[in-house]
Amino acid sequence: MKEWFNVQAFAWSDLGIFVAGCWIAGALIFSSLFGIHWLDPGDFKYRTAMYYHGVMVPVPILVYLLAVKALNLKILNRRMYAIGAIFSILFVGLGSIFNFEKGLSFATVIQITGMVITDILGITLAVALMIFAVTQNEKVKKMSAAFWLLFLSIIAILVAAPLGHLSGWAIDLGINSFPGATALLHATGMKPGDFQDGLLSSHSHLIVAATLCGLVAITAIGFGYQSLTGWKRRMSTWGLWMIVISILSVAAVYVISALFGWEPPTFFVSGPNSVNGIPLDDLVLIFGETGFLVLMIGLAGAPVQAGKKNVPSIKVMNRIAIFLNWICGFVAVVVWGIYIEFNEVFYGAGMPPAPGAFNDQVFIRAHMLYAFLFLPIIFSMLLAVENRPDKGKASREWLNPFALICLIGMTLGLIGECVWISTLNKSIFLTGIIVMATAIIAGAVILWPGAESDKDRNLSHLSRTDLRMRD
Repeated sequence: MKEWFNVQAFAWSDLGIFVAGCWIAGALIFSSLFGIHWLDPGDFKYRTAMYYHGVMVPVPILVYLLAVKALNLKILNRRMYAIGAIFSILFVGLGSIFNFEKGLSFATVIQITGMVITDILGITLAVALMIFAVTQNEKVKKMSAAFWLLFLSIIAILVAAPLGHLSGWAIDLGINSFPGATALLHATGMKPGDFQDGLLSSHSHLIVAATLCGLVAITAIGFGYQSLTGWKRRMSTWGLWMIVISILSVAAVYVISALFGWEPPTFFVSGPNSVNGIPLDDLVLIFGETGFLVLMIGLAGAPVQAGKKNVPSIKVMNRIAIFLNWICGFVAVVVWGIYIEFNEVFYGAGMPPAPGAFNDQVFIRAHMLYAFLFLPIIFSMLLAVENRPDKGKASREWLNPFALICLIGMTLGLIGECVWISTLNKSIFLTGIIVMATAIIAGAVILWPGAESDKDRNLSHLSRTDLRMRD
């Protein structure tokens, strides 16, 4: 009789990915039990922001685990790395759930411990990638821009993390208690509150952008960017380098802005009192988001390879869902953001007495939930499913319904965001959130790294051998 749970039958990276998916799904399902009000307009309050960390920190961890799988980084001890990832998810998650108030508490210590483990995982991966670049030079040349985007995205996440840690220090202990902070404030002329706000804003924007860029790089590698030729290769390469330029530039802008109180200039200024315009950081992020779409055009023509007859159609469906994810993110953030920034007389940056102030507050919450929470989670789950081990027919039957639920949820979410901002009716948006949450649960189920049957394992081995012979 076969064991239900066979440790030898799955990779440790897959176990870490499975735990991340389960935690995200569970945290979303039970969020209402902990008093989280996701649909309140405006910025997250402290309690919701902490809970948000418990849901979102597993996404960079998924980037790390997927990168290890995509590049087959044998230099890492995958068992220890996956165990570290699991502990990080649990510590950050549990600390975030019970971190109810500002100030140092046991929950805060647990949360910080998990975040430190996450930082260690990121540093370890960055070192492994550097060693890979030196020892596997030919492979890196083939991946070119995709590899360097992945590496720089990991570095950007590691740069964003200390900004968040310092912001947390300011919230819990006061910024003046941090060594050297008083001298920095005196030299720059910043007030403690402005410094804290700058740290928080720079951290939150940079870490989301860097995480998305890391997922995009893994997507390019997983979709066979390194084997593309002709216009597909050129188009994909242009898109990747656009994203590289964007993440490097925006990282520099946010670090300088946070540490020195520098206010990025605004371009295309217009309107009464020059209230309309696009800040430099938004302009750079828009450039990167456009790179996503350019890359998508090149990758859309990449061949889908698989060893079993029914897998290509599944992978095509999954690929469509990933591309829709990028398009929805572009519309939800870039299109709506530009529209609002060029109509600030009406929206008033969300401040009364502007007639559209409340609509702007809705946009703030809607795009934070949709574009900066659910879309990255859906993206990471789609990519994890794309790179999952083949576990037999019964499991594969879940894949097309999973991708379809993702497609429906993302579409409803985007329509719902537009309707909520325009009419203040959030029913469609809420429906989209529920459908996307359902997709995340289904993804967690699919990611279960259970043992393959001997027959499936042999077929999978034969399929991979056949592909290598064709290559």
